[in-house]
Amino acid sequence: MEKPSSITAGLSETGHPPKISPREPLPPWTLRDVIVGVCVTLIPWIAIAVALQAGTAGTRPHVLSFALDLISAILAFMITAVVEGAFLLAPLWYGTFKYRRLLSMRDGLAALGFRSFRLWPAIGVLALSLVIIFTADLGYAALISGLHLPIHTNDQVLAAQAKYTPLTVYAELAAAVFIAPFCEEVFFRGFVFQGLRRRLRVPWAVVLSALIFGIAHADPGSFPVLFIIGIVLAVVRWRTQSVWPSIGLHLINNLISALSIVAMMHGAI
Repeated sequence: MEKPSSITAGLSETGHPPKISPREPLPPWTLRDVIVGVCVTLIPWIAIAVALQAGTAGTRPHVLSFALDLISAILAFMITAVVEGAFLLAPLWYGTFKYRRLLSMRDGLAALGFRSFRLWPAIGVLALSLVIIFTADLGYAALISGLHLPIHTNDQVLAAQAKYTPLTVYAELAAAVFIAPFCEEVFFRGFVFQGLRRRLRVPWAVVLSALIFGIAHADPGSFPVLFIIGIVLAVVRWRTQSVWPSIGLHLINNLISALSIVAMMHGAI
């Protein structure tokens, strides 16, 4: 028997099809699935991040030798890859396995956002999104500086860490540019945002998914900017009906941040 398409396969637990968006079919996973996926994925990650921050608080940094820094860099990249890879587990479970009787793997991946998109409109959306993100970033930096707030963003922490373990910082930046955008977009915009749309209007789904995105980074100093970035990424996902543009935007944003940190490491800024 032929499996139904992604348009008709999104049956609710009561057997009734969900309301179909005029722009894009809704996924088969439910709000309860999203809550479970978020808890299973984020609670261990946030607990580990907080524990690591608490464990390093008050410790005096010291310069590592080249060999030790290289080993640390390799381990840091591998650990980041594993942690970021964990973001793919819930989307793959609910997108390609749990509802496999209702939709094919191809349709499940399409529901996560692995689908084609119109190039030129997407480029326009990405350009506008970058302007919004950079404006928010610069405005937040000016606010911190102008009010002399005791806030340290993750970029500042990495730039300071680079004085002692430059290779490790390079590895962390590489992972942030080439691994994090894909894994996080599939989870937050492909799985969480789409699942929230089953019960919430798009604006509320955008805001709530951005809130979860900001909290997940366990970086209070950068939360306002992360929240805005989460909103922009969700809007890009919704407007383009594909996860690829949001992955591209996430990658570009992280790349620019990484280059700015490298510039600070070498005293260019």
